[in-house]
Amino acid sequence: MSMPFETNDQDWEAGGRIAAPAHLAGWVWHVASDAISWADSGFDIGGYRPSVIAPDMHSFLSQVHEHDREQLHALLSLAGEKHGDSTCHIRYWLPDGQQRNLLLKTLFHLRDASDPGKVAGTLHDVTGNVDIERALHESMARFAQFGDAASDVLWIRNAGTLRLEYLSQAFDRLYGRERGRMLAHPSLESWTNMILREDRHRVHDALERVRAGERVVVEYRIRRGDGAIRWMRNTKFPLLDCAGRVVRIGGIGHDATEEKEASERAKVLMAELQHRTRNLMAVVRAVAERTLDECATLAEFRDSYRNRITAIARVHTLLSSLDDGGVVTFDQLLLEELQAHGADRTQVQLDGPSGIGLESTTLQTLALALHELMTNATKYGALSVGSGRLAVRWRRYRSDNGTPVLKVEWSETCGDVVPPEPGRKGGYGRELIERALPYQLKARTSYQLNAHGVECVIEVPLRSC
Repeated sequence: MSMPFETNDQDWEAGGRIAAPAHLAGWVWHVASDAISWADSGFDIGGYRPSVIAPDMHSFLSQVHEHDREQLHALLSLAGEKHGDSTCHIRYWLPDGQQRNLLLKTLFHLRDASDPGKVAGTLHDVTGNVDIERALHESMARFAQFGDAASDVLWIRNAGTLRLEYLSQAFDRLYGRERGRMLAHPSLESWTNMILREDRHRVHDALERVRAGERVVVEYRIRRGDGAIRWMRNTKFPLLDCAGRVVRIGGIGHDATEEKEASERAKVLMAELQHRTRNLMAVVRAVAERTLDECATLAEFRDSYRNRITAIARVHTLLSSLDDGGVVTFDQLLLEELQAHGADRTQVQLDGPSGIGLESTTLQTLALALHELMTNATKYGALSVGSGRLAVRWRRYRSDNGTPVLKVEWSETCGDVVPPEPGRKGGYGRELIERALPYQLKARTSYQLNAHGVECVIEVPLRSC
């Protein structure tokens, strides 16, 4: 076989050695004598000083890793054939026990066809390259492990074409689609088609800013493979080459749906808190002014005002204990008042369903009305004497226009005791029921003080279901 370049034996074997770089050695194997002629660098690669030994193929093979010898034998036997493999990676043991990775390549017969038993080639010490390759492989493996373990989606795009180059496993879970299908169709459109149309302009703007070298956080909505709408928060950043040019765009995609919903709930709760606080201040002021008007002494004002403020505080305790979406029910409100006034339950008859929810806007006024009824009943009415009886009945019905209504019937029987006349105690409570409830809650009310005691009816519109 002809050589691919002009040479002769003298070029290869001058003095038995050939000058070459330290990591590369040209060699000639004399098959008949088994001797090897190579450059000084060949001795260095083999771990010997030049000319210390006369190298031969047998001794060379003896230091090749046992698992690599068979492929080296096969390579040497095919040397110079047109269809033979011309390269071989082997592991080689140095005399001091270190191991090197060598590459034999470009094997051929010399031009001098008179001696077909002479084979030549090159020997490369690629130990450093193998170490670098191994380190690169380990680095890539660590990155893949990190990406696969991350709960967020990690991705990389080519900055020029915007084609997807890397996508982590979290994509399947967050987007509800197959990552393999996405990588098989890596165009930008394949991704933006999952984004709601009205949010796509923000994504495109963010990509252009990252191409210009900025770090950008953008939020948008996607439609998952199962049809669900989710909020994504994507952090995009430029990846630069050695010259500082943006060559790739990296990103971290986070499902921010729960965070967005929590933020919206917090805004609603804050608005509700502000509304309740304004209402509470107005109620406290009205209670203070009305209590001052009806009390003759400071001591009387102190007791009455404290009890009314405590009734309001009980309402807010109920509200603060609610879960998201929960409501205070009428039976809760009523039982709180009975307990607060220490009512003897043997004197009280309750008849009504549990779980009738009340709007938060109705609670303060309705709670004050119940408080005034209970206060008057324990001080002057049915619960002030052992023979008295209190019956509270409530139900839910729909009015003629379909609005749900809570109807409460309060009935006191004082037994042999004559109840106080209409002009006596309970002025604020009666005024609250007859005037404040209709004005503030659009309620219909009636309040009567007859020979048997107080008869009161309150009908409060409820939230439509």
